[in-house]
Amino acid sequence: MLNTTESILTHEQPSPSVHVLRFIRPDLRRELDPIADDDTPLCRALMSCLEDLGEGQHVVLNFAIIERFPTSFFQVLLRVRQFVRGRQGQIYLCGFRPEIRNAVELMGGARLFTLLNDEAQALDLIRREAGA
Repeated sequence: MLNTTESILTHEQPSPSVHVLRFIRPDLRRELDPIADDDTPLCRALMSCLEDLGEGQHVVLNFAIIERFPTSFFQVLLRVRQFVRGRQGQIYLCGFRPEIRNAVELMGGARLFTLLNDEAQALDLIRREAGA
């Protein structure tokens, strides 16, 4: 199943327990408020995709085309993380450009999220964890 939400991202569910969200525009700054209100278009789009997230499901966010990553984007990710963790789920971030990954790590992202190189690596890790 593949859905497009407000021309911001796509949502695919490759298996019943895995949701993959891919951003479809390289610059999402206009969907973010500089003060990172929970009611930004980006936050609404992400939460809309995950509103039916079941207990213990996995969420992969693919940042492969993202060119800009303001601090307010990280704050939205923290809100999504809180939502996913509240349902005992796991969240995986992948596909960052090196300069963006460095910024995410400086903000503490490596402690809060599982950071992976690409979507295939994230899906492989989920499969291995499910088999363990």
